[in-house]
Amino acid sequence: MKPKILLVNPSVYDFTAYDFWIRPYGLLSVGGMLRDRADLSLFDYLDRSNLADGGAEIRQDRFGRGKFASKRVKKPEIFGAIPRYFRRFGADRSTFERFLNTKKPFDFVLIQSVMTYWYPGVAEVIEDVRRLCPGAKIVLGGVYATLCPDHARSLGADLVIEGSNLAALADLLEIEGLTEPVSLLEAEGRRGQPSVGARRGPYWEGYERLDVGVMKLTSGCPFACSYCSVPQTEPGFSTKPLDDCIADLHVLCDRGAANIAFYDDALLHEPERLLEPFLGHVIDSGISVNFHTPNGLHARFITADLARLMVRGGFKTF
Repeated sequence: MKPKILLVNPSVYDFTAYDFWIRPYGLLSVGGMLRDRADLSLFDYLDRSNLADGGAEIRQDRFGRGKFASKRVKKPEIFGAIPRYFRRFGADRSTFERFLNTKKPFDFVLIQSVMTYWYPGVAEVIEDVRRLCPGAKIVLGGVYATLCPDHARSLGADLVIEGSNLAALADLLEIEGLTEPVSLLEAEGRRGQPSVGARRGPYWEGYERLDVGVMKLTSGCPFACSYCSVPQTEPGFSTKPLDDCIADLHVLCDRGAANIAFYDDALLHEPERLLEPFLGHVIDSGISVNFHTPNGLHARFITADLARLMVRGGFKTF
């Protein structure tokens, strides 16, 4: 019998937050590895399209960006001298409680973390799961869990995953082969027309509605800037197979994503290896989609020819 697993992207506690194509890519990627091995559900506190409180109208700009639902909360004491309101962003906590009461019990709950100082949202999820699904094992991973593992363990998860090594998760779930690399195109097929049934791409089917998607053509970054955490969270630099990237793109387009953000940390590094042929496929296939780069770009790698190619391929924001 397949384990019943819930994937959760927590709410955000901060002075400000705005939806610049925010999607829990790491969590969804793990979900993609589990889709044929578990009974999966997704709750994304930051999904504005699916979880508008009270059925409120979803307001966004032409590129899919918009404000999160939010409410003012007590400011942490450490921020007392900052003359700004502190807020909680995302779906209401009661919405998650209703979701758990409807869908429980779960065997496992997997939680993604991003900014280290966003941990109050993670703590909130763990507290609610312990209260309403006491039999579930809780797994916490992501950036916060990697950079502050001791603090992350203090929140009460059963397993804290540092980095991208999923061996401990595979052991906990008792699922063999979870960490083995699998091409998104195991089945034979023409490039650009992948067999979706064979793929391990992100778990996008967890969303009822998908206006915005995210992609990564590469992993990590070849540089080691002193201000950046990527060398700790994704050591090294590598590119994905072109066919896998094309498969990801077609899945997002088929599900209705009109705007796609690249989460790469070095998208323009050696573009002839992947970005240029990827955009060549987009242009040759006549795909119409808006591409965005919220993670920023290395300006010194932009040439006139590459800039023209990116614009032809659909890039709208840089």
